[in-house]
Amino acid sequence: MSLDLNPLLILLEVQHAGGLAPAAARLHTTASALSKQVRALERQTGQLLVEHGSKPLRLTEAGRAYALAARQMREHLRSAQDQSAALRKQLGGTLRVAASFMLGHAVLAEYVVAFRRRHPQVELELVLRDDDPDPVAEQFDLALRHEQGRSAELIARSLGANRVRLCGAPAYFERMGFPREPEDLAGHPCLVFHCEGLDSRWRFVGPQRTVLVVPQGPITCNSDELLLAPLRAGEGLLPCFDWVVARDLREGRLQTCLDGWRFECEAWGEPELWAVYPKGKRGQPKIKAFIDGLAEYLAQLNAGVEKAQAWLGR
Repeated sequence: MSLDLNPLLILLEVQHAGGLAPAAARLHTTASALSKQVRALERQTGQLLVEHGSKPLRLTEAGRAYALAARQMREHLRSAQDQSAALRKQLGGTLRVAASFMLGHAVLAEYVVAFRRRHPQVELELVLRDDDPDPVAEQFDLALRHEQGRSAELIARSLGANRVRLCGAPAYFERMGFPREPEDLAGHPCLVFHCEGLDSRWRFVGPQRTVLVVPQGPITCNSDELLLAPLRAGEGLLPCFDWVVARDLREGRLQTCLDGWRFECEAWGEPELWAVYPKGKRGQPKIKAFIDGLAEYLAQLNAGVEKAQAWLGR
């Protein structure tokens, strides 16, 4: 029996998303169109592939078998692309990368342009989301994370320092003054990043003691990226990654305070950035090239905007 690959890939999306509507959104189509293709595939195979009344929508045993076959076919096609590129002595194929919105906008937006100039045969598929996807289950070649995680199926490699510093606009410090100790933050409005399920309290670690601060202020948001605008407008203090505000600090739009203390917060992740990929993809040249280049670029970005721009222009 000859099967079109597309309906099989639809089963993969339905399995991951748990419904026709979210799967349709990911595939940029409609739920009714997906439903028709699934029904057509069921008629062609002579088996029920989806438990149509279940919520979330689940695949039947036969459906899971076809979804597994689709996943294997997708991997075989990607492997063939990589092998073909290797024969041309160039990196090639598709590289599917997941990252947070902040990292994507602040770092990847410029980095991927430089990467493509160096490796024009590699096609990039970038997915920005603020959870931590499983690269194996969701078919990512690589995930960029704010935490290492622990999984026997994954390899984690450090991308370098993920330093966070407490920042404010010059106009804010002129109005409110600089906090000299973490306890002074009780008198300062703070911009609060709240991530569901994670502790949003700030911990300042010094040589002699650790101070726990519950930030309070005029704006609380579940998007750290959104809080950058009120930060630059002088609405309050906000912890920021070096790689996000390097240009602002260099050009004087932002300043830092409490630099003698190490900032820690569960909502902001670990003090290192991580690249995580499936063990089955160990040694793939395109993954190694992407990680190596990104680690170099982040190091230059943390060292100064000029160095990062020089690296991009090489």
